[in-house]
Amino acid sequence: MGRVAPVSVTIGGYDMSMFDKAKDKLGEHSDKVEDATKKGVDKASEAARHKTGGKYDDKIDKVADKAKDAADKIDDQR
Repeated sequence: MGRVAPVSVTIGGYDMSMFDKAKDKLGEHSDKVEDATKKGVDKASEAARHKTGGKYDDKIDKVADKAKDAADKIDDQR
């Protein structure tokens, strides 16, 4: 297996996850990123529903909702 990049790094005594680094770079574009993220979640969940033939729609919807909730917090945590 290939190497996996670390999810967080320590900078100046503070842990900084890859999401925190991304948020720092977003600045004024965070609303656009939230919207793009939600659209990506919608596309991925739709593809998953299609692949599973509706068998796991409830689970897919729960995960998609949690991902969208996380996207809503992108600019709230700055």
